[in-house]
Amino acid sequence: MILRTELRRSIAPWAGLALVVVALGFLFLLSGPWWKAPASWTAHSTTAALWLRFLLVFLWPIVVGAGAIQGMRDSRSSVVELLATTSRPGWQRAARLAGAVGGLSVAGYLVVFAVGAVEILAHGGFFSLGFLPVLLVGSLGVLAGSWLGLAVGRLLPHPLAAPGAAVLAFVLTVLCWMSLESGLEPVLPTRLGPLAPSLAEPRGEMVTTTVALDLGQGGWFLGLAVTSFLLLSARSVRARLLGLLPLVAGAAVALPLFPAVPADALTTDSVAGRKVCDGPICVSELHRDRLAALRGPGREALAMLAKLPDPPARIEEQVRPPSVTGPAPRDPHVVYLDFQRNDLLLTAGADDLRLAVLTGAGVPSCEPPSHSSVPDQAARAIGAAYFTGKLEPLPEFTRNWFKREFGAIEQVWNQFRALPPDVQATRIVALRQALLTCRGEPLDVLVPGALR
Repeated sequence: MILRTELRRSIAPWAGLALVVVALGFLFLLSGPWWKAPASWTAHSTTAALWLRFLLVFLWPIVVGAGAIQGMRDSRSSVVELLATTSRPGWQRAARLAGAVGGLSVAGYLVVFAVGAVEILAHGGFFSLGFLPVLLVGSLGVLAGSWLGLAVGRLLPHPLAAPGAAVLAFVLTVLCWMSLESGLEPVLPTRLGPLAPSLAEPRGEMVTTTVALDLGQGGWFLGLAVTSFLLLSARSVRARLLGLLPLVAGAAVALPLFPAVPADALTTDSVAGRKVCDGPICVSELHRDRLAALRGPGREALAMLAKLPDPPARIEEQVRPPSVTGPAPRDPHVVYLDFQRNDLLLTAGADDLRLAVLTGAGVPSCEPPSHSSVPDQAARAIGAAYFTGKLEPLPEFTRNWFKREFGAIEQVWNQFRALPPDVQATRIVALRQALLTCRGEPLDVLVPGALR
């Protein structure tokens, strides 16, 4: 009965509703990165859970602020002294209030994920139970934030307490997020980044949190939740000081487990990233349906590359998340295809799949994905055309960007094709070596001074 009253008369329903509305507003009304390669929100259940954790940058301050508003209720009603004289223990009243506010905040968080699950099923995405640790730790973080807000409102019943708590939570969450996001200049050390429940953007569809991060954040948010509840229910200074012990214990457990560098926060999902092979052709479990399409053109491309010295013997899907600032991994004996970054390959036909394997004589670009240049495109396109006899735009996400430059690339191709066959073969081998070592300009290896 008391819990039902708290659900009806407290801010709890509005806190949960605000979380749902803001989260779905971000996901459906803004054209954010969650709809795009290399980590579409609808591709994988774990990816959806990771995007929801990223959105906690904005959601967690709302949860903390809502809790602070509710925590000031007794003070605003001038019943603090009256309630202190009752025989009922303070923790019993606190439990009902904390259960209502925290429970509906967590329920709102789970509703957003449920919407994501429906979207995944509707778009034919991949569903596995790997999302559970990501979702559960996020839920515990929401619960801890809600109870933290309640404690702040109870201890600091000032009109500015709630907005101040929300703003402070937002600032700290952004600083923590920055320390986990690759490519940004962090203010806080990386080990302090996981103290907030938000995570960096997922850079691929086959990543998940590490066990160490899950255990560390689980212990930290559990300690924060227990301390917040004890501060909410305590009636003496001594009890409040003792209530800080779970927070200290949680930090002592968590900090050694937190990653020292941002890259250690996420790892390859062992389920979605598991190899599915047909002889020398391998794709991930997430893209199992591509194996049949890749089998024929992949073997044809490997046969063409076999004329090279020390040729590649396998084709594998790149399962590690694409780097934002660095080149893709490379191996002289393996041709890597990146279905995450280059989502055109998810619907490509046999000709484009064969061309993708032959691109750069079987070696990816040395440039970061966001810095693809015309000379790089030209060198790798000519590297493929050498085997097929026909220059074609590369089946990559940049294909349409370079159509206007195709005439200039075709002129370089004609210059290369005019060379004697033995010279062409030597330069293709040199191109492959340049791309494997990322030293020198690949196009200069084929046609010195071209496109300058």
